[in-house]
Amino acid sequence: MSEEKTSSVGAFVKGLVFGGLVGAGLALLYAPKSGKELREELKEKSTELKSEAEKLYTEAKEISGDMLVDGLKKAEQLKKEAEEKYEQAKKKLEEIVEQSKKVAEETKGKIKSAKKEASGKQEKAS
Repeated sequence: MSEEKTSSVGAFVKGLVFGGLVGAGLALLYAPKSGKELREELKEKSTELKSEAEKLYTEAKEISGDMLVDGLKKAEQLKKEAEEKYEQAKKKLEEIVEQSKKVAEETKGKIKSAKKEASGKQEKAS
């Protein structure tokens, strides 16, 4: 797939992680808790966010890998099609060249015959 889709997936993941961090931080700061409870909850939330970020990173990596594989397959298919078209065009050109040579030889022969005929008529006329 395209680079644009890859970058939009990356931007989405970054936005999701950043939004999660900001939301968790605000929720913890405005909740009335003791320092120990707050630190414990921050630790839990950071572990959860880290886990979620790793999961999203893995998914994004898999998606980009799939997109790369799809892109390579498409490139190979296009290359094969281009090679086939090239061979067809080459064969057609060779046929045209051969036909042109035949026509040129036939025309040459007709010109020689016409010259001989004209020479013969001139000699008879003299």
